[in-house]
Amino acid sequence: MNLSEKKGQVFELYEAYERIVEPYKAQAVCAKGCASCCIDVGSVGATTLEGLIILDYLQGWGSRATTEINRRLRGNRSKKLNSVFARCAFLDEGQRCRIYPVRAFSCRRLYSVQKCDGHGPVVHRQAFILGQQKEKELQLLDPTGCSGHLTFILHLLEKKAFRRAYLQGNWNAEPFKDLIERYQLVVHRDRTSPA
Repeated sequence: MNLSEKKGQVFELYEAYERIVEPYKAQAVCAKGCASCCIDVGSVGATTLEGLIILDYLQGWGSRATTEINRRLRGNRSKKLNSVFARCAFLDEGQRCRIYPVRAFSCRRLYSVQKCDGHGPVVHRQAFILGQQKEKELQLLDPTGCSGHLTFILHLLEKKAFRRAYLQGNWNAEPFKDLIERYQLVVHRDRTSPA
């Protein structure tokens, strides 16, 4: 896996989506500090490839910030496992995304043409459909990976055995079966059967 090339393709996909949905998003009422999607929507999805991009971004943070974000991620995972809506771990006190430049596609595709006020975003149907198509393309860029809630993907990538095998393109789902089932992750390709 040429990781650098794959990461570049992820950002190209993000940019292509933004160009396509620009006419729809022009009608958005979203503004800096509006974080309803980060609090009330309940699921920030990501692929393993997007998780790696985010982990790389976090490498530049100091130990104090990393300790704090890891505490928030653990809390978020716990709430998600108990089916509780959980504020995104990357949302700061000022309602701003701390990983905005590398946020996952699920975040990038959210906007609303009406104030959310706790009821969730109102998105154009065409933009929603285009988002689903791009999501499939993202999974195709990461054929040996998984998709699921961002905090679960990041936790899986913290497992050295998984990360090493994933980066080599030869991981087997069996040793991680319990985590995959517990976190309800979608394996893009069944790694338990011969390729």
